[in-house]
Amino acid sequence: MDLLQKYTGDKLYYELDDAVMLTLEELDIKLATLIALQIEMAVEQVSIKDKSSQIIGGVIKLNDPVYFGLRYIYEEDSSPYFFQLFSITSDKYLDLYNLNKTIK
Repeated sequence: MDLLQKYTGDKLYYELDDAVMLTLEELDIKLATLIALQIEMAVEQVSIKDKSSQIIGGVIKLNDPVYFGLRYIYEEDSSPYFFQLFSITSDKYLDLYNLNKTIK
């Protein structure tokens, strides 16, 4: 399994699983780019939680909003590892918003 490691400028590294990259490749280029930019923003917002995966929600504000979830693992002494990108409903997004688990 090859992982793409990115440098975000402030010594914050993160890893993207191939599954996330494949999901992005299947999307329209504009939508994929906007989601990739939100993933970059999410790196600074994710919290450390050992031995457990977490989900952060995002929304792309187009004429018809696109809601997505991003599953990751972030343990102490490691970089965030994003391994699943998937579509969610607006209700699920609002649940994540109420839990303060959305990309700002």
